[in-house]
Amino acid sequence: MAAKKVDLDSTDWKILACLHRNARATFQEIGSVVAMTRPAVRERVLRMEEAGLIEGYRAEINTDALGRSVHVMIHFKFNSDRVYPGKPNDVLIGFLDSSPSVVRYWEIYGELDFLIEASFDSKTNLHRFLDDLRTYGFVRSHLIASTYHGHFLELDEREISYNGKTGEFSKK
Repeated sequence: MAAKKVDLDSTDWKILACLHRNARATFQEIGSVVAMTRPAVRERVLRMEEAGLIEGYRAEINTDALGRSVHVMIHFKFNSDRVYPGKPNDVLIGFLDSSPSVVRYWEIYGELDFLIEASFDSKTNLHRFLDDLRTYGFVRSHLIASTYHGHFLELDEREISYNGKTGEFSKK
Protein backbone atom coordinates (compact mmCIF):
# COMPACT_ATOMS: atom_id res chain seq x y z
CA MET A 1 0.00 0.00 0.00
CA ALA A 2 1.44 3.36 -1.01
CA ALA A 3 1.94 5.98 1.65
CA LYS A 4 -0.45 8.90 1.52
CA LYS A 5 1.20 12.12 0.41
CA VAL A 6 1.25 14.74 3.14
CA ASP A 7 0.97 18.37 2.08
CA LEU A 8 3.38 20.65 3.91
CA ASP A 9 3.66 24.40 4.05
CA SER A 10 6.97 26.25 4.41
CA THR A 11 6.68 26.25 8.21
CA ASP A 12 6.24 22.46 8.28
CA TRP A 13 9.37 22.11 6.15
CA LYS A 14 11.32 24.33 8.57
CA ILE A 15 10.09 22.26 11.52
CA LEU A 16 11.19 19.07 9.75
CA ALA A 17 14.58 20.63 9.00
CA CYS A 18 15.01 21.51 12.69
CA LEU A 19 14.12 17.97 13.76
CA HIS A 20 16.32 16.49 11.04
CA ARG A 21 19.28 18.49 12.35
CA ASN A 22 18.52 17.83 16.01
CA ALA A 23 15.75 15.38 16.88
CA ARG A 24 16.08 16.40 20.53
CA ALA A 25 15.24 20.06 19.88
CA THR A 26 12.43 21.24 22.12
CA PHE A 27 9.18 22.61 20.74
CA GLN A 28 10.20 25.94 22.29
CA GLU A 29 13.54 25.96 20.42
CA ILE A 30 11.86 25.06 17.14
CA GLY A 31 9.19 27.69 17.81
CA SER A 32 11.84 30.38 18.13
CA VAL A 33 13.10 29.46 14.66
CA VAL A 34 9.72 29.29 12.92
CA ALA A 35 8.12 32.16 14.87
CA MET A 36 5.43 30.00 16.50
CA THR A 37 4.45 29.18 20.04
CA ARG A 38 5.51 25.93 21.66
CA PRO A 39 1.94 24.52 21.57
CA ALA A 40 1.56 25.41 17.89
CA VAL A 41 4.81 23.61 17.01
CA ARG A 42 3.74 20.63 19.12
CA GLU A 43 0.44 20.40 17.24
CA ARG A 44 2.21 20.46 13.88
CA VAL A 45 4.72 17.80 14.95
CA LEU A 46 1.93 15.58 16.31
CA ARG A 47 0.00 16.01 13.05
CA MET A 48 3.09 14.95 11.05
CA GLU A 49 3.63 11.96 13.38
CA GLU A 50 -0.01 10.85 13.09
CA ALA A 51 0.15 11.17 9.31
CA GLY A 52 3.18 8.86 9.29
CA LEU A 53 5.53 11.53 7.97
CA ILE A 54 7.68 11.41 11.11
CA GLU A 55 8.25 7.73 11.85
CA GLY A 56 10.51 8.05 14.85
CA TYR A 57 13.49 9.68 16.47
CA ARG A 58 16.85 7.94 16.52
CA ALA A 59 20.28 8.44 17.95
CA GLU A 60 23.25 8.37 15.61
CA ILE A 61 25.78 5.99 17.06
CA ASN A 62 29.49 6.58 16.56
CA THR A 63 30.67 3.02 15.96
CA ASP A 64 34.32 4.07 16.33
CA ALA A 65 33.60 5.11 19.93
CA LEU A 66 32.28 1.59 20.55
CA GLY A 67 35.53 0.09 19.31
CA ARG A 68 33.96 -0.95 16.00
CA SER A 69 36.10 1.01 13.58
CA VAL A 70 35.77 -1.44 10.68
CA HIS A 71 32.60 0.08 9.20
CA VAL A 72 31.40 -1.40 5.89
CA MET A 73 28.63 -1.34 3.31
CA ILE A 74 27.92 -4.74 1.82
CA HIS A 75 26.19 -5.46 -1.47
CA PHE A 76 24.33 -8.77 -1.40
CA LYS A 77 22.74 -10.86 -4.16
CA PHE A 78 21.03 -14.22 -3.61
CA ASN A 79 22.54 -17.27 -5.24
CA SER A 80 19.75 -18.45 -7.56
CA ASP A 81 21.24 -21.98 -7.64
CA ARG A 82 20.83 -22.42 -3.88
CA VAL A 83 17.75 -23.92 -2.23
CA TYR A 84 16.69 -21.98 0.87
CA PRO A 85 14.69 -23.41 3.80
CA GLY A 86 11.89 -20.89 3.24
CA LYS A 87 11.57 -17.60 1.41
CA PRO A 88 15.09 -16.35 0.70
CA ASN A 89 14.37 -12.86 2.07
CA ASP A 90 12.96 -14.27 5.32
CA VAL A 91 15.99 -16.52 5.78
CA LEU A 92 18.45 -13.67 5.18
CA ILE A 93 16.52 -11.21 7.36
CA GLY A 94 16.62 -13.73 10.21
CA PHE A 95 20.39 -13.99 9.82
CA LEU A 96 20.86 -10.20 9.65
CA ASP A 97 18.57 -9.56 12.64
CA SER A 98 20.55 -12.05 14.73
CA SER A 99 23.89 -10.38 13.99
CA PRO A 100 24.94 -7.67 16.47
CA SER A 101 27.33 -6.27 13.86
CA VAL A 102 24.56 -5.24 11.46
CA VAL A 103 23.74 -1.55 11.87
CA ARG A 104 20.87 -1.54 9.33
CA TYR A 105 19.93 -3.04 6.01
CA TRP A 106 17.70 -2.36 3.05
CA GLU A 107 15.91 -4.71 0.66
CA ILE A 108 16.50 -3.16 -2.73
CA TYR A 109 15.40 -3.73 -6.31
CA GLY A 110 17.70 -3.93 -9.29
CA GLU A 111 20.85 -5.95 -9.81
CA LEU A 112 21.31 -6.54 -6.07
CA ASP A 113 18.90 -7.81 -3.41
CA PHE A 114 20.12 -6.19 -0.17
CA LEU A 115 22.37 -3.36 0.95
CA ILE A 116 23.81 -3.98 4.43
CA GLU A 117 25.61 -1.59 6.76
CA ALA A 118 27.69 -3.26 9.46
CA SER A 119 30.50 -2.45 11.88
CA PHE A 120 33.14 -4.71 13.41
CA ASP A 121 35.87 -4.50 15.99
CA SER A 122 38.36 -6.30 13.73
CA LYS A 123 38.97 -7.40 10.18
CA THR A 124 38.88 -10.98 11.42
CA ASN A 125 35.28 -10.57 12.59
CA LEU A 126 34.40 -8.84 9.31
CA HIS A 127 35.79 -11.80 7.35
CA ARG A 128 33.92 -14.26 9.57
CA PHE A 129 30.65 -12.39 8.96
CA LEU A 130 31.27 -12.21 5.20
CA ASP A 131 32.01 -15.94 5.09
CA ASP A 132 28.73 -16.65 6.91
CA LEU A 133 26.87 -14.28 4.58
CA ARG A 134 28.35 -16.01 1.52
CA THR A 135 26.42 -19.17 2.42
CA TYR A 136 23.30 -17.25 1.30
CA GLY A 137 24.64 -15.60 -1.84
CA PHE A 138 27.19 -13.27 -3.35
CA VAL A 139 28.74 -10.38 -1.42
CA ARG A 140 30.91 -7.40 -2.13
CA SER A 141 32.06 -5.24 0.77
CA HIS A 142 33.19 -1.63 0.80
CA LEU A 143 35.06 -0.06 3.71
CA ILE A 144 33.51 3.27 4.73
CA ALA A 145 36.22 5.94 4.88
CA SER A 146 34.08 8.88 6.08
CA THR A 147 30.43 9.65 6.69
CA TYR A 148 28.77 12.82 5.46
CA HIS A 149 25.20 13.99 5.73
CA GLY A 150 23.22 15.17 2.74
CA HIS A 151 21.16 18.32 2.51
CA PHE A 152 17.73 16.74 2.04
CA LEU A 153 16.22 19.02 4.66
CA GLU A 154 18.22 22.16 5.17
CA LEU A 155 17.39 25.31 6.99
CA ASP A 156 17.87 28.58 5.17
CA GLU A 157 21.28 29.43 6.60
CA ARG A 158 20.69 33.15 5.90
CA GLU A 159 17.78 33.16 8.37
CA ILE A 160 18.70 30.52 10.95
CA SER A 161 21.93 29.36 12.54
CA TYR A 162 22.54 26.07 14.33
CA ASN A 163 25.20 25.48 16.97
CA GLY A 164 26.23 21.83 16.59
CA LYS A 165 28.02 21.81 19.96
CA THR A 166 25.06 23.03 22.02
CA GLY A 167 22.33 21.72 19.69
CA GLU A 168 20.61 25.11 19.75
CA PHE A 169 18.97 27.08 16.94
CA SER A 170 18.80 30.83 16.70
CA LYS A 171 17.41 33.40 14.29
CA LYS A 172 19.95 35.68 12.63
